[in-house]
Amino acid sequence: MLKSNNFNLTEIGKRLKAIRKHLHKTQFQMAKDLGISLSHYSKLEIGIGGMSRGLGVALSKHFGVPISWLLYGEGEKPDFSTITMNVAGIDSDMANRPTVTEDLIAKIIEIIEQDEIKPLAEKIATTTNITYHRALAMLVREKIRAEEIERKA
Repeated sequence: MLKSNNFNLTEIGKRLKAIRKHLHKTQFQMAKDLGISLSHYSKLEIGIGGMSRGLGVALSKHFGVPISWLLYGEGEKPDFSTITMNVAGIDSDMANRPTVTEDLIAKIIEIIEQDEIKPLAEKIATTTNITYHRALAMLVREKIRAEEIERKA
């Protein structure tokens, strides 16, 4: 759980609700889009329960808002007119994904077979309340991106 003197779940909930209202979404739609249960999302909005660091980062990235604003209320409030649920961003992200080739599939398998990946995916899944397979996919994607950035440098 995120714990900090400046961390206020009630205030985070207010910011999440403001984003949700801007997007004209129900709590059910938000929970579904974020891959968490309705119960978990509704608790986030009212400021009870808890939030992992991973979920905080994922929410910030998902909404395209600074994590310092979302989690701590620091900095200027983002221009909500620019916030779009990154579900729409998934489509644009799809255009940037590499073509599936035998080499890419081999690379994915190579990454998954690394000793540290599966336990890390389990820990991420548990901590962030997402499925193991989603956590594993996130790790694979980040490893591939990191290798691409390293290759371009």
